[in-house]
Amino acid sequence: MRFSVFLSVLSFGGAVLGQSNPPDILPAVSLITSKEPFQCSPGKSIGVSVEPSKITTSLSEVQFQTTGHGRTDEFASCDFRVELSYWYYKYRVAISGATIRGNANLTDGVQIYQFNTTAIFRLEHLKNFSPITPPEITNLSISTMLTELIPTQIGGEGNFNDDFEVTVKPPSELVWSPCFHGSEGDGSQDSTYFDFIVSASSSDKTGQGTGKLTSGLTVDWDLAWEECTPDWDEMYSWGDVRIDNWQSCTYKSVNNQTYKL
Repeated sequence: MRFSVFLSVLSFGGAVLGQSNPPDILPAVSLITSKEPFQCSPGKSIGVSVEPSKITTSLSEVQFQTTGHGRTDEFASCDFRVELSYWYYKYRVAISGATIRGNANLTDGVQIYQFNTTAIFRLEHLKNFSPITPPEITNLSISTMLTELIPTQIGGEGNFNDDFEVTVKPPSELVWSPCFHGSEGDGSQDSTYFDFIVSASSSDKTGQGTGKLTSGLTVDWDLAWEECTPDWDEMYSWGDVRIDNWQSCTYKSVNNQTYKL
C-alpha cells in the first residue's frame, strides 16, 4: 500500500495562462555538483533525467543522520546543482510543483513529519565573451521558482514499512526563467543551473525507535513551458537577485601551461 499526502492549492489558474506544449528538444544535463557528497555524491548517488513534463532527481543515498535509538529528531538532506545546456530557442521554463517519493522503514512510533523542497534557477553571464580578455567578469542572476515546507504524518504509530508519496503544491504564481536563445551552456557566454535542496525531518517520540529511508528519495520537479521571444536586454536584467561583477577570473601561464586562478 502506498501512503500519499496531497496539499491543496487555493488558486493556480491565473498562473498557467499562456503555457505552451513542451519544446521539441529538451535541455541536456552537462554537470552535477553537490554540497553534501557524503549523502548525495555526483556520479554515484545522484541521478538526473529530463522529460517534457518534469525533471526527476534520484537521491539514492540520502539518509537520516542516525538510525539508532534515543534521538528525538533526525534530518536527511541533499543540496545540489544541475547545469543544463542547449535549451530550445524561444522557450522559457518554470517549476510548477513537485512530488517526493520513497520507501521508509520506521519503528516504534518514529514519524517523518516534514519535507522541504527548494528549486532555484541560476543564470551566469560572461560579460567579456567576444573576445574573451582577462580577467573574465561574470554576472549572476537568480530566482527562486519553488520553496515549500510540507508537513506530513508518515508513520507515528507502531511500525511503518512502506512506500510513500508526497505532493508539493504549486507556487501561487509561476516564476519563469529568462527566454532562452538556444546557445546556453557548453562554454558559451551564458550558463544555466538549477539549485535543488531536498530535506526530510523525522521525530522519535519514544526515544526507542529507528527511522530509515530504504532507497533514499526521488523528487519529480514538474515543468511548465511557455513560448517567448528572446530579448538580450530582458535576459540580462532578469532575476529576483542580480549581482554584477559577481566573479572575476584571471589566468597564469607556467611552463607553457595555463591555469585559471
